Amino acid sequence: MTEEDFWSLIDLLGGAANERTTPALEEALVQQGQARIEEFADSLAENMRRLAEAPLSGIPVQDVSDPSGAQPVPLAGDALVNLHFAVIASGVSQFRNILENPSQATEHIWDFSESDSLAEAVSKAHEISSGKPWIGPLPGFRTGEPDESAATATGNARWLSLALHGDHDIPTAYFDAACTVVEMIHDDPQWRTWWSHADQLSLEIDIDCTSQEEGSHVTTRKGQTWASFRKSGSRFRGLTKGGLSYLAAMDMEAVFALVSTSLRMPTPPQVPRPAHATPPTSRDDTARARLEELRRRHRKNP
Repeated sequence: MTEEDFWSLIDLLGGAANERTTPALEEALVQQGQARIEEFADSLAENMRRLAEAPLSGIPVQDVSDPSGAQPVPLAGDALVNLHFAVIASGVSQFRNILENPSQATEHIWDFSESDSLAEAVSKAHEISSGKPWIGPLPGFRTGEPDESAATATGNARWLSLALHGDHDIPTAYFDAACTVVEMIHDDPQWRTWWSHADQLSLEIDIDCTSQEEGSHVTTRKGQTWASFRKSGSRFRGLTKGGLSYLAAMDMEAVFALVSTSLRMPTPPQVPRPAHATPPTSRDDTARARLEELRRRHRKNP
């Protein structure tokens, strides 16, 4: 897909990516077929990477949904990623202007609160075109911004990142534990040595907690690896904070086991566990089973 083709499709958004505008893009992608959708996703990921390298972190910008008179806030983490989506959705001229002069981002009122729907349109189009559930990656998703200063000081580029999303809110204990485990792994020299056997630049883990059918997949493209998982959101029910933390660590073990097998790598090191992670007891399992039975009865007898 040429750069002109990519931006012609982006123009279908009319300058902003949200639930009202992305269906037109999704329909156009479906018509072009699976191979072209993947090419579009590659271009989207590349442009997201270019924006991630621009000094946009910490620049205060305004969103269309901000209350009247509210002061713009500096963006970081997922909000900054959403700004990157919004910049791309605004079209090629604005995109190039921001790359050349990032401070111009403060002069525009953005529609970034819903802009991740751009990536979701790509995933939905791929599912429709291929007839199979999309299991990633969603271009550009990360749980936080890489620490560029630390990477520069140590000479080590960031090699591991995590994206967590789902149909409903993800429990804070699970979310925090998963992020903590990933950060511990990323900073561990033993894990860096393990990853060096992959002959890949980076690994992005994408976990979708959903009511849809569970699945997992590892893909590699242009020096990047994506480990994409669908996990049932019902697994969170009845778990304590310690149990949720333990579940997050177990999910990370499953991720790295699959990556190791898929890329024919050595056995990975032991996945670290948060200090408060506690495996569920047989009593916990019994209570959860009882709770599920009560929920099933309630659904049958409203």
